[in-house]
Amino acid sequence: MSDKTRQEKERLMNEVLSKDKKAARANSEPVTLTLGNEDSAEKAKSSTYDASAFLSSATQKTNDLLRQADSAFDSLREILNKQQKDLSQMSKENGYTKDQMEQVQRDIERDYGLTKEDVQASAETVEVPEDTSQVFSEIEGILNDRLVGEEDAIHAACAAFRRPYVMGVQSGQPKNVIVVSGPRGSGRHAIVRTMAESMKEKHLIKDATVSTLDLSLYTSASQEQVFLQDLYKALTNAGSVVCFENFETCHASFRRMINSLVVSGKTVLNKRYVLNKGILVENQTGLVKNTVDSLSADGKYLVFLTMKGTSAVQDAFGADFLYHVLDVITTKAFNDDNAREYSEICLKNFIQKVHSQLKLEVHTDDAVVSWVVSHYDKTAGADGIEALFFDFYISLSQEVLSSAQKYDSMKLAVQDDKPVAVLGEKSVSLSRSRTSSEEIEAVNKELDNIVGLDTVKDYIRSLQAHIQINELRRQQGMKVADISKHMIFTGNPGTGKTTIARLISRYMKAIGALSEGQLVEVTRADLVAQYVGQTAPLTMSVIKSALGGVLFIDEAYSLYRGKDDAFGLECIDTIVKAMEDNRSNLIVILAGYKKEMAGFLESNSGLKSRFPNIIDFPDYTGDQLLKIAMIQAKSKGYRIMEDAQPDLLAYFDKVQSINSAEAGNGRLARNVIEEAILKQADRLVKDPSQPMDELHLQDFDLTVKVKPAEEDLF
Repeated sequence: MSDKTRQEKERLMNEVLSKDKKAARANSEPVTLTLGNEDSAEKAKSSTYDASAFLSSATQKTNDLLRQADSAFDSLREILNKQQKDLSQMSKENGYTKDQMEQVQRDIERDYGLTKEDVQASAETVEVPEDTSQVFSEIEGILNDRLVGEEDAIHAACAAFRRPYVMGVQSGQPKNVIVVSGPRGSGRHAIVRTMAESMKEKHLIKDATVSTLDLSLYTSASQEQVFLQDLYKALTNAGSVVCFENFETCHASFRRMINSLVVSGKTVLNKRYVLNKGILVENQTGLVKNTVDSLSADGKYLVFLTMKGTSAVQDAFGADFLYHVLDVITTKAFNDDNAREYSEICLKNFIQKVHSQLKLEVHTDDAVVSWVVSHYDKTAGADGIEALFFDFYISLSQEVLSSAQKYDSMKLAVQDDKPVAVLGEKSVSLSRSRTSSEEIEAVNKELDNIVGLDTVKDYIRSLQAHIQINELRRQQGMKVADISKHMIFTGNPGTGKTTIARLISRYMKAIGALSEGQLVEVTRADLVAQYVGQTAPLTMSVIKSALGGVLFIDEAYSLYRGKDDAFGLECIDTIVKAMEDNRSNLIVILAGYKKEMAGFLESNSGLKSRFPNIIDFPDYTGDQLLKIAMIQAKSKGYRIMEDAQPDLLAYFDKVQSINSAEAGNGRLARNVIEEAILKQADRLVKDPSQPMDELHLQDFDLTVKVKPAEEDLF
């Protein structure tokens, strides 16, 4: 880069980034913008313009943005846009080439991430008509065309979003505070999203982006910086709408910040922050310009989504917050007429997508819509109908990808109460069951092969019938009685607790009770941190990895080491809350010794009620250990011969009678087999003619090595 180019770039950046310089220039003589050396300055005098006029209109807004440490970017966009023509003209007068000017632009893009398109977009202006009644009447028509069965809610939404254009907006305050309440799948998100898009189309707002914060992600005070970073991004986004959902489970300190945004228009931060590459970070030094000490909701629509009505809003934020809520939009659940109308819309979209993506002409049977209306998940509303058509599309796509034959058309029909795609002479099922009969059969087979534990097996299999009945009730729109599936496994080591937990995770996935089916096995070391403020985030990260599956906490009693164990108690509290928040898609299994687990349940008053399924794993008998040993040997390609079985049974009986916990139960059987395989190898080396898969009595060391339990020593 030439010296002249570098000097001009530095001058321009300094003008934008220096608040003091801008304020001084606003009251000074007209500014002469020059490109080049001192000799060329005289030539540029004709291009002098009055910067005071340019800066005065934006001074207040710029100062506010500077306090948020984001004004540099906005100001740069404005100045680049205003001076673009001047720069072009003066570059010619000072001998700048087109390539040199483009190099300046590339340098700015590299250092500040600002493109010409950014500058042009920031310069867009919104011209709001004096009378917005006609515009919002048109928007209401658009929403009614796109959404089904929510005429009253849409009318209320139009009034809510029009309100600031009628009443006006006080400087520094949000445009409006709105609560949208209604059941799942009733269109709460769709109304807000479509409203923003329609307002952008009508040039009422510049950007249709809806920033949504899921407040259930911020459950610990130690997540303050992450929360503030996300909140800052939402409030400084170009879009005019900020949505908050799941505020009921948010940490109380963050709810107080949001409450302040609603009541006073801003929230004062208790720490000093600065912007680092567009990210809000805590300032660790004292002397820093343009720090961020507050966040503002100026000019934003603040929308709160809930399924529990205004009572949940007041419980979470208080009466003063609710006083500032000027509009409450209430959506309602689908009825059969709504479901049929929306199903027809989804069918139309399905046909268009299949034609566009899969290149198939689609003919439909009238029975398809009726089938969808009778089988969609009534508790999910529109989401349930969309899910069925999504399943149709995935199944049809799979057939098109795997079939060697090319089809030009298909018929969507219902056969034997199941949706099918008729392709030529072939009928392809479009149902994608949430259950897997093959996996259920495989898990049942493994359960049958497990020795003992009949009580555990019966409980696992009873869950399948409950899940199936719930699915039928859900399709009929009836209430679903979810039962707690969290469990406590008590018993000595080696009694099969981890094995059963792994099978439960697979079984729950197979019957549709869990979305993923993974088993995450952890101990205290994986959940409890060493420093203050780290335990809750660490525990939550483990819980998030287990969502959709089973979180298995071995030796769970070690989480509680007395009332002075603040870290352990914080971990337990975090687990209890996460269990409640994710009860439909997370199973927590606590495992440990029976006596110790009984004491552990007293550490938190909510533990007992959340773990109604306490399953005891008894020690194995000698006969059961012999069966386990035979299964272990078979899995490794060996057989325990009859000459060894009586003595092996007597050995297991004696060891278990002395101290089963020390012996290891199932691990004892495994260790015995592994030792026998090693001794058999020594025997075969001496006599290779012997069968290689037989384990005889001479291959077993049946000397009792287990120490008696302490209580048996006296």
